[in-house]
Amino acid sequence: MTGRPSPAGRLAAAAAVLAAALAATGLALRVPPPRPADAPAGEFSARRAEVRLAAMLAAAGGPHPVASAANRRVRDFLQGELAALGLAPEVREAFACGRYRFCAPVANLVARVPGRGPGRPVLLVAHYDSVPAGPGAADDGSGVAILLESARALLADPPARDVVLLLDDGEEVGLAGAEAFLGDRLAREPGAVVNVEARGTGGPSLLFETTGPTGFVAGRIGAAAPGLLASSLFSTFYGLLPNDTDLTALRALSVPGANLAFIGGACRYHTPLDDLSHLDAGSLQHQGESALRLVRSFAAADLGRVPPGEAVFFDVLGLALVRFSTAWARVLAFAAVAASLLACRRVLRGGAATVGGMAAGAAALPLAVAAAAGGGYLAARALGLSAVQRPWVAHPLPLEAAFLACGLAAAALPAAVLGGRARAAGLRAGVALGLGAAASALAAALPGGSYAPLAPAVLAPLAVAASTRPALARAADAAVALAAGLALLPAAWLMYPAMGHAAGPLAAAAVAVAALPLSPLLAELSARARIAAAAAPGLAAVALALAARGAEPADAGCPERVVVYFHQDVDAGRARILASPDLGRLPPAVRAAAAFSAGATVPFGWGGLRPAYEAPARALDLAGPELSVEELSAAGGRLRLRGRLASRRGAPSVQVAVPPGVAVESFSFDGTPVPRAEARTARWFGRWSVFRRLGAPEAGVEVEMVLRVDGPVSIEVADESPGLPPEGAAVAEARRGSAVTAQEGDVTLFTRTIALAPH
Repeated sequence: MTGRPSPAGRLAAAAAVLAAALAATGLALRVPPPRPADAPAGEFSARRAEVRLAAMLAAAGGPHPVASAANRRVRDFLQGELAALGLAPEVREAFACGRYRFCAPVANLVARVPGRGPGRPVLLVAHYDSVPAGPGAADDGSGVAILLESARALLADPPARDVVLLLDDGEEVGLAGAEAFLGDRLAREPGAVVNVEARGTGGPSLLFETTGPTGFVAGRIGAAAPGLLASSLFSTFYGLLPNDTDLTALRALSVPGANLAFIGGACRYHTPLDDLSHLDAGSLQHQGESALRLVRSFAAADLGRVPPGEAVFFDVLGLALVRFSTAWARVLAFAAVAASLLACRRVLRGGAATVGGMAAGAAALPLAVAAAAGGGYLAARALGLSAVQRPWVAHPLPLEAAFLACGLAAAALPAAVLGGRARAAGLRAGVALGLGAAASALAAALPGGSYAPLAPAVLAPLAVAASTRPALARAADAAVALAAGLALLPAAWLMYPAMGHAAGPLAAAAVAVAALPLSPLLAELSARARIAAAAAPGLAAVALALAARGAEPADAGCPERVVVYFHQDVDAGRARILASPDLGRLPPAVRAAAAFSAGATVPFGWGGLRPAYEAPARALDLAGPELSVEELSAAGGRLRLRGRLASRRGAPSVQVAVPPGVAVESFSFDGTPVPRAEARTARWFGRWSVFRRLGAPEAGVEVEMVLRVDGPVSIEVADESPGLPPEGAAVAEARRGSAVTAQEGDVTLFTRTIALAPH
C-alpha cells in the first residue's frame, strides 16, 4: 500500500527539481581556467594573449580613443606584432561617419592568415580604440589580444581557408571603422565574419548574435561545439535592444556571421576600471577558444555556397547544440497543442479532470507571467535607481535572488488561486495548453525564441495523459519542469548581467515559466498549504528587495560614476562646473569641492539623458568655437548653409547641434555625408540633431547642411577637449576613492549660439 506524498514531500520534490536545473545552469555558465603559456601551439592560451594585451596597454599609456596620439601608438604596436608573426599588415585610412553622427579619421589594420586551400576567407574582427574614460582592457583590448593569439594559433595549424584579420578603429564613436571597411575593396572577399566584443570584464563568452542564414550558422556553431554558449533566443532578444557592435555595420556584407562577448562585471564597462587587473583570464580563455573554434568551423565550410534557411538553436549546458528549422518549430508547436488537446480529451473521459477545471487551469500561464513580471518590476524599483544611468549595483545577489523568489511565488500562485477548482489534472492541462500556445505564437512572430516554451511544451502532453496515474504524472511534471528549466534558466540567469535591474520583469517571468510545470504538485495540497507555498517565496522576495535597497549600490570594485564638465558659454561669458552622477546624488567630497546646486537639471538642450549638478566657475580667457558662414540661402522652405567650423583654442572635437522641430535634410563634414540618426540617438540628445567631428584640424572643418525650416533658426556650435582647467580638476580630484569618470570622460566644453537669418 502506498500513501499520498506529504505536503513537505511535494515541496521538497519541487525544490529538488528547481535546484538541479539551477545548479546545472550555474555550472554551464562558469568560465574555464586559462590555458598556460606552454599550451600546444595550435590552441588558444589566455596567458599568451595576456602578455600581448599588457604590452598593448603599456604602449597606449591609458585610454586610446579614435584620433588620439595614444590611438596611434596602439596602432603602431599592433602593426609591429602582426609583422613579428610573419604577416603583412596594412593600414587602411579613411574618414568615416558612424551611426551616432560622429565623424572621425580612422585607420583600420588588416592582415591575412593563409589557409590550406582556396575559397572565400573568414573575417575575424575586433576594434582597437577605447572610450576616452578607460583603458579598454576588456572592451576591446581582450578582442585585440584574441585576434593576435588566434593568428598565432592559425599560423601554427593553418585553417582550411584564409582568415582575414580586421582590427578596426572608431567603433566607440558609432562603428566608424566598420563603416569605413565596407567601402574597402577587401569587403567583397569574406564569406563569413566573427566579431569579438566585451560589455564587461568577466563572465562566460556568449554567442549572442548571428547574421545570415541561421540554419547554416547554427550548423557551424554545432561543428565548433562543445563549450559554446549560444542560442537563437539570445540573438532574437539582442535584436530588440538598442545596442550596436561592429557586426551591426558588417551585416551589410550579407554573409553568415557570429558575435561573441562576455558581459559580467558590466559596472566597470567604459570606466577606468576596465583595466588588466579586473579582466578575468578565464573569460579571455573562454572567448578566445570559442572565437578560434568558430573561425576554424567557418573556414572548413564552402562559403561560396551557403544554403538558405532559418533555424532555431540552443546549447544544452554548453555540451551540445540542438537545432532545427523554423518550419519545424511551427510544426512542433502545433503538434504540442494538438497533443495536449488529445491528452485533455482522454483525461476528461477518464474523469481525472473537468472542463471547468481545465478552463481554470488555462489561466495558469498568463497569471504566473503577469504576477512574476509585476513582482520583478517592483523588486527592481525598490532600488530607487535609474535603469539608464545606473543599471548595475555593487552587490546584486539580493536583487537577483529577489527576481528568483518573485518567479517562484508567481509559479505557485496558480495552485494557490486556481488549485481548488482546477485540481492537479486541470492545472496540468492548462499549463500544457499555455506552453503550446506560447510556443506557437513565438514560432510565428519571433521563431528564434520559440524553443524556450517549446522544450517543455513537447513533453507536457505526456504529463497530461498520465493524470489518471498520479505517481507517473508527478514524474512527468518533474521532467517537463526540468526541460523548461534547462531552456529558460540560462536566459533568466543572464538577464541581470545583460540589462541590469531593468531585467527584473523578464528574469522573474522566465523563472515562473520554468517552475510552473511543478504547480500540479501543489494543487492537491490543502488551501492553507497552497497559499503558504506561494506566500513564502513572495515574502522572501520582499525581504530580499529590501536587503538590496539597503546595500550600498557602489564600492571600490563597482564604483559610482560622476562625470565632470567645465562648460563656458562664449556668448554670455559665463562658466560653470557640471557634475553628472549616476546614483542621482553627489558624493559628499565632490559636493564640498564646489558650490553645487541643490538639484540636478539637464545642462544642455542636446544632453537629454545626462542630468547634472551645477556650480559657478571663473571664465577662461580663451576663444570659443567659430562658424564662418560662407553661404547662407533660403528657398522653398529650406535653409542651406555652407561654412567652416573651427576651434580657436585648438580643441580636437567640434560639434553642431540643430534644435528639435527643425528637420535636417542633409549634413556633411568636409564633403562626407553624415548618416541619418536613429530614433534612439535623437533621444540621447534631447531630440536635437547633433553632429560631431573628432580629430578636427586647427584650420577647422567644412560644414554643409540643408534644414527644412520656414524662418530664421538658431543652432549651437561647440568645441570639446579632454581634461579640465584647475577649478574643474579640483572637483574631479574629489572623486578619488569614491567615484570614477565614465564614457567620454571629463571634458572642457565651449559653446556658442549662431543665429541663421538669411537676407
